[in-house]
Amino acid sequence: MKRFAWLTAISAISLLVLAPLWAQTNRTVVIVSWDGGKPSVIRQLVAEGKLPTVKSLLAEGSYSWTAQTIVPSSTLPSHTSMVTGVTMQRHGVTWNDKFREEEGYVKVPTIFELAKRAGLRTAMVVSKSKLRQFAKPNTLDAEKVVSGNALKVADEAVQILEQVNPNLLLVHFTDPDSAGHGYGWGNEKKGVPPSQEFLEALQRCDEATSKIVAALKRNGLWQRTFLILTADHGGHDKTHGSADPEDVLIPWIAAGGLAARNGELRREIKIMDTAATALAALGIQVPDDWDGKPVWEALRSEVKTAMNGKRLEIIAEWKGSHCGITEPKQIVITDPSQWSKLWQQIHQNKFPTPKLPPVDFNKNMVLAVFMGQKRTSGYSIQISEVSKLNGEVVAKVKETSPPKGSIVLQVITQPFHIVVIPKVDAKVRFVMERETQR
Repeated sequence: MKRFAWLTAISAISLLVLAPLWAQTNRTVVIVSWDGGKPSVIRQLVAEGKLPTVKSLLAEGSYSWTAQTIVPSSTLPSHTSMVTGVTMQRHGVTWNDKFREEEGYVKVPTIFELAKRAGLRTAMVVSKSKLRQFAKPNTLDAEKVVSGNALKVADEAVQILEQVNPNLLLVHFTDPDSAGHGYGWGNEKKGVPPSQEFLEALQRCDEATSKIVAALKRNGLWQRTFLILTADHGGHDKTHGSADPEDVLIPWIAAGGLAARNGELRREIKIMDTAATALAALGIQVPDDWDGKPVWEALRSEVKTAMNGKRLEIIAEWKGSHCGITEPKQIVITDPSQWSKLWQQIHQNKFPTPKLPPVDFNKNMVLAVFMGQKRTSGYSIQISEVSKLNGEVVAKVKETSPPKGSIVLQVITQPFHIVVIPKVDAKVRFVMERETQR
């Protein structure tokens, strides 16, 4: 008992330390989970014009078709990782059969808990009662378990949006999972198509999501909303839970007025990143020890800037339009041998090779970005800003393309930018922002 009391005290202190510094009461984050939403099938239906809501969200936001859930990919453990930002091994919710009252609520902080401590309003509307495992007392202003399909769940979510006006809302649709278990997700390796019932479930989720988006727009909230459409797992045949890509891959789509229009993202996204990104969008400090990190590429610049990260000085820089690296890359250099090798790669077509600039790696580090090979001039890439934010080094990278129809030189280019910054013992995250010259 003494040990438990001690751990409880430590947890309480930790939560106080994690008190948000910049929480934005005028922002809304909505997480819409399509339980069992297999991304390859969703993508197929979008291409066929059968998911108009998803298509519109893709067009105005940032997304990935290759985000990953935890293994084993089961509904309750996966959703718990989605709202806690940590792996199953850390949050301890390993079962999937039901809400286990005897186990108590999840022992680690949830996004609802941290948002409430920031003075924000929170809510969740789900269609499986076992998800109540992370609905801790006093962390939700509204909580509803709905027995019914996605359209009924969406109606309840809209009602809560309009009555409670939550800053953070989780909406869960079970339709794809139910159809997958009952009729089949399909099996890509065997060439088995998804069942008609599964396809119809996805279309019903699309219609239900449109109700939520319409309510946000109708109530003047869309321009200050960050909406994440995702899933807890995919599936194959009539099951899931394996490490197979059909089970593990999930969609991850960010849209709304607070989302960046960066299209398909070229980075790894984990289900734990959903929690971290939700907090970042609300202006709440993300716990340093979380496995999940914000998907900065999906957030508008003004949202990130408002979080007041500590800007790091750019000590020296080199840029150009021609180099020996022809593939898009982002590189972090922390020692002299790496630096010498990179310099040789950059100038491999030049003779003699320019002298290697000295860098004191006891005090500094090098960040380098490469745009890849382009067919014309008019392209550029720049590390415009480097900040330390939420335990990470965040490097903002701006990629610029020439306007359509502009006059450019018909010459092969390989734009690059290299900067030297103070050495920081933290993971580096490159945030890509793409724009076309006017």
